[in-house]
Amino acid sequence: MNLNLHKQIFFLLFSVIVIFGYSQTSKAGSSLHLFADRDYCVSGDTVWFKIAIKNEEEQKSNVVHVQLTNYQNRLISEVIKKSENAWADGFLHVPDSLSSGVYFLSAFLYEHATIPGFTLIKKTLFVYNRFQKGLDELKVPSEAQKVELINQPVSIMPDKKVYKPREKVSLIIGMENINSGEISHIVVRAHLRDELAAKAGGHFYAKSEPLKSAVREFKEKDGFIIRGKVTDRKTGNEGANVVVLLSLINDPQYLDYCVSNEEGSFHFFLKNAVGEGEIVLQAVSENENEWQINLGKNQLAVKESVIMEKQMLTMHQSQFIDEIIDAAFFEKLFSESYMVKPLEFSMPRRFEMPVYGYPYKRVTPGEFFDLPDFQEISRELLSGVQYRVRGGKTTLRLLDLKNNAYFKNEPFKMVNGIPVFNNRQLSPFGSTEIEYIEYVLEDRLFGDLRFNGVLAVYLNDDSNYWLSRYPNFFRFSIPFLQPGRDPSGLQRKSEAKSMPDLRTVNFWQLIKSGKSQQIEFFLSDLKGVVEISVEGVTDSGEIFKTSETIEVK
Repeated sequence: MNLNLHKQIFFLLFSVIVIFGYSQTSKAGSSLHLFADRDYCVSGDTVWFKIAIKNEEEQKSNVVHVQLTNYQNRLISEVIKKSENAWADGFLHVPDSLSSGVYFLSAFLYEHATIPGFTLIKKTLFVYNRFQKGLDELKVPSEAQKVELINQPVSIMPDKKVYKPREKVSLIIGMENINSGEISHIVVRAHLRDELAAKAGGHFYAKSEPLKSAVREFKEKDGFIIRGKVTDRKTGNEGANVVVLLSLINDPQYLDYCVSNEEGSFHFFLKNAVGEGEIVLQAVSENENEWQINLGKNQLAVKESVIMEKQMLTMHQSQFIDEIIDAAFFEKLFSESYMVKPLEFSMPRRFEMPVYGYPYKRVTPGEFFDLPDFQEISRELLSGVQYRVRGGKTTLRLLDLKNNAYFKNEPFKMVNGIPVFNNRQLSPFGSTEIEYIEYVLEDRLFGDLRFNGVLAVYLNDDSNYWLSRYPNFFRFSIPFLQPGRDPSGLQRKSEAKSMPDLRTVNFWQLIKSGKSQQIEFFLSDLKGVVEISVEGVTDSGEIFKTSETIEVK
């Protein structure tokens, strides 16, 4: 065997290894596919999405992270959605102040955040700022990273080619020649076509980097990870072995804790927390340092930005953008369903009792005479509670009923379910501010923490205004798992001609493949070219799209 033959064999083996490795990475990346109800929008709009999860039984997590980023991978907006039956659907608000440009929608599971070189597929979303009319140029993505779509034997047969505004469209989707075992579901969409987004947009590949401080092999089942880092507020050094406590503003019965690692990182897992709520984090250590807590984003870091190219807009493209900006204004003005209402927080309670168990006693100060501060309340109403102020130092001890003596150490103290470690934080509360007090006169265990008694104060005002007075308390607004919502704004709202119908999306629905189906929908008042598309993803992760156009005059 000569040297050239050796080189040929080596090159062949190397090529197979590289191709196999890339296909493995691509397969991992193609396990999720995102369908959006639109290719473009006006700032302030709500974008609806559906996510197909291929090979669901092989995935470790059932919670999908959906994010909107710019071409440099800067996070604009994100939501977290639980999947069911290999699908997840939800919505994402586009910020009202977002500048005109091309942005990207993508989806991933938490386990993907630990895969080196994970292939992320990002879908373009052209955003036009509602105050920025007369655009003459826009940066669009280069064709180099674009995903090539495959062909599928799908036919779209509308009953005619030209329609009037608000007319009903009836069409047949022919799918007899599709292998139903390879494609389980597809999405049919009808929307007003944006020539610019149709030509320059699409799906694009991106290679991600592993998320720093991610928990390896962790499964986000019915919940998601909150992660962050503790640093010394004065020196900026990482806070190792610091106890971080998490409380829920919306649920005073909830409490969890974590000890930071050598890098100051900590993690919490919140299960079945739905809607929007607030958490309080605080860091506690023996040296009583003042700590800083910063939350991390569960965002995939992309190695390379999408290559963008400046493109001059035609007069027709610029006029189209101005028209849909005007339409969005009037749609928001006349349609109550244009914006989705705020999401209320809900979470099933882990236990029926507080974290400290059944209390020894509950006292309601409001049933007695007015007492100005907590020292007077403890002295007059709380038997077994010793509150002393000497030399400017405040001490608090609870009676150990078992040994008939006061504990040597401080009890575990809480205000509205939030742990406090400085007795001065209790001092200002008088009987008019407190709803009730519960306390425990014995040792209690929480995980591997031991408490020499427990004192819990619940205020009439649940806003927790007192948190702003003290360091080491950090309050964060958190979007938890997104609950289900019906995209009612995509349907025709009224037949009354006096009410404008300015929808750009006329139909968007998940259907099963395998046979022909008849679909009907109503057009809006907007004139122009309406694109009817059938889009899906195969079991091997390949994306296909078939489309047909009609005209509204």
